[in-house]
Amino acid sequence: MPPIETFLSVLALIWGAVWGSFLNVVIWRLPRGQSVLHPPSHCPHCGHNIAWYQNVPVLSYIFLGGKCAHCKEGISIRYPLVELTAAALSLAVWHHVLYNPYVPSLEAAGVTFIFLFFFVMGLVAITFIDLEHMIIPDVISLPSVLLGLVFNFVFGDYSRVSWLDSGIGVAVGSGVIAIVILAYRGVTGRQGMGWGDAKLMAMLGAFLGWRALPFVLLAGSIQGLLYALASYPSLRSQGQGLRLAQIPFGPFLALAGLEWLFFSDALNTLLSRMFAL
Repeated sequence: MPPIETFLSVLALIWGAVWGSFLNVVIWRLPRGQSVLHPPSHCPHCGHNIAWYQNVPVLSYIFLGGKCAHCKEGISIRYPLVELTAAALSLAVWHHVLYNPYVPSLEAAGVTFIFLFFFVMGLVAITFIDLEHMIIPDVISLPSVLLGLVFNFVFGDYSRVSWLDSGIGVAVGSGVIAIVILAYRGVTGRQGMGWGDAKLMAMLGAFLGWRALPFVLLAGSIQGLLYALASYPSLRSQGQGLRLAQIPFGPFLALAGLEWLFFSDALNTLLSRMFAL
């Protein structure tokens, strides 16, 4: 790899880790109705402000032994996990863009990276919030819908998703989930999927286009089902069955969206061969 590409790859890794640290603030504060900008980062147990040198992504967690430097209470493993995930995905997005033959220059790669980076970071935040709180904040999903529409309107030649495909993706993605929600409620009288899932599908459709949505919905459903089956022993011990278990769907839609973003060419080839058989 040429030196400039190596340098930019390392930069992408660090950039992702730094934003991962901010995502931890978002994941903790946003569902609790707190500002993500003020007050400064502090220990959730004792409220002591965290110095900058105690807030270095991943490394501070290791050096502090997973404990607050002031009160010595344990720090959740989620914090370094989010930072590592954000760093790895940032690097993956950069390589995805850098080696995209449809992106004509390094400058175009940089702009494309910024759009896709914030799309992916939104999926990370949504995943961890939905896993813990069973909600998908509109403040993340709805602006991301607009961001995806703008991205494909301006840079559709790079993403290979036209502005029309993006717009149809928003309508179809949200519409399909809305139909499922209303049909399930009409048949069972209970709330199944949430409206946040519909907005998340609109977000995925805006960035990935409508052609990605059948895979996203199918793969997300299968992966969610596998998770539910793996959780069955725990649910059973709590006196719950699979039918009434509350399992967030957002993380699995987000995972399927990432799979399509990074592996759509291979998936298209595989699906074409499968249906050709």
